[in-house]
Amino acid sequence: MLRKAGLYLLIVMLVSLGTMGTVSADAKLKVMVNNSSVNYGVQIVSGQTMVPLKAFESFKNTSIQWEARTKQVTIVRDSMKIMLAVGSRTAWKNSESVQLDAPASIMDGRVTVPLRFIAEALGARVTVDATTNTVWVQERANAKLVQNYNSRDLVVSRIAALQFPVEEREPSQLTGDNEALSMSYYFPEGRSDGYFIIYGHFVSYYEIKDNIRTVVWEADLDNSKEADKKDFTAIFGHPIAKEYGKAPVLAPSYAYYYTSVWGSQIICGIVNADGTTKVSGKSLNWENNKPFIVAIPGETELLALYKSY
Repeated sequence: MLRKAGLYLLIVMLVSLGTMGTVSADAKLKVMVNNSSVNYGVQIVSGQTMVPLKAFESFKNTSIQWEARTKQVTIVRDSMKIMLAVGSRTAWKNSESVQLDAPASIMDGRVTVPLRFIAEALGARVTVDATTNTVWVQERANAKLVQNYNSRDLVVSRIAALQFPVEEREPSQLTGDNEALSMSYYFPEGRSDGYFIIYGHFVSYYEIKDNIRTVVWEADLDNSKEADKKDFTAIFGHPIAKEYGKAPVLAPSYAYYYTSVWGSQIICGIVNADGTTKVSGKSLNWENNKPFIVAIPGETELLALYKSY
């Protein structure tokens, strides 16, 4: 009798596991969400990567709610509302029902959800690096930022560009002490899809694609010498000691904004590829809560050449 009861219990357990799907923990799999490693609770269920719900807390302008009584998760970002319940393979994206390969569950006291489904529903980019066995999830700019970035108002567009989420797959190669009391920003004239930031003797170039900004090139400047070439060094005023990544194509001219660390001093103007500069605005008493990106008189707007409206 006891043997029959034990056999019956075993059958029930096997059926239950079949309903849940195959569960395993892949110690070699690495999950990165917005440049932060998910170091706990990563599971593979029925071939799907599952992560703790908290992995998505870094998404900006995103509301995450957990209803313990109904065991239901609700996530809202912009116009997207995602709903899923523990144990249910049916999820909702607004009014659209979606069948999941693996349902949300509770593991080790944590609410665990399907990584790709949630990430893509939130508009994030999901990529897999097979060589490092890493899943990368990077949020894109929210709807309001994208709207501002696509504005024909160059000031509005540039302010938005500086606020886009940053993807940092590779650690910075810049080394050494770099204490500085100012930062300078250089945008190709009439554009906002890429820009240099100079801080002390470090310079980085950010490029915006797919509503994400990425550092594609960076360099150490030799501040002990003056620039003597008609290239990026003429703009920066100093030669490059070391550089990493792919340097962007040099534009004929750049709109620049110099700001002190405390934000009280602002200087802006146009600098040409040969290093000649025209200052168009200067303030020694700039209000800290005001954006330092301002309209530069005479700047030619070229937005229509590289953006579609």
